[in-house]
Formats: sequence, structure tokens, C-alpha cells
Amino acid sequence: METTNYLEALEKVMSKRFPSTLYHIGGYQEAAVCIQSDSTGWTVYNGERGNRYGEVKCDTILKACLEFIRKMTHRVEDISAMEKELLLLITKAA
Repeated sequence: METTNYLEALEKVMSKRFPSTLYHIGGYQEAAVCIQSDSTGWTVYNGERGNRYGEVKCDTILKACLEFIRKMTHRVEDISAMEKELLLLITKAA
């Protein structure tokens, strides 16, 4: 499956729940949870004062999307609902 399908599904899930100023898909954004690709896979981190904090390296886009969701909220109910919605959207796009 194409990377864009995963990122589009992630954007749909996030935009329903959070203002776009709190997250960024595809690179760095100040005071936001960020996800971006690098030479070894994907990195999810918190952007703050020009730095990347709490970096988590992922070898697949799916793992990175799930980590991104976990960084956005710590409520188990929200994580579960967003993960299910993400997987549903990804399967529909396939």
C-alpha cells in the first residue's frame, strides 16, 4: 500500500480531534507532534524550540502512525478508537 494512503488516513483521524497546530505530518513543526520519513524509516517526535524530543524510530509507516496516535493522547479509550479508525480507513483505501 502506498505511503500516501497511510498519511491521508492519519490526517483524517487527527483532524477530527485536534487542531492542526498540535501536529504535523511530513516534517517539523514547532510545539507539535511530528511524523516524518528518514533514511531508515519513520521518526515520530515532539517538536519544541527547534529540537526534536522523545524521538521514536519506526521501521514501517503503520508503526509510525500508531506511535503518532499514542503521542497525541494518553487516554486508552481515545488511542483505541483512533487506531481502529485509522486501520479502517487504510483498509478501505487498499
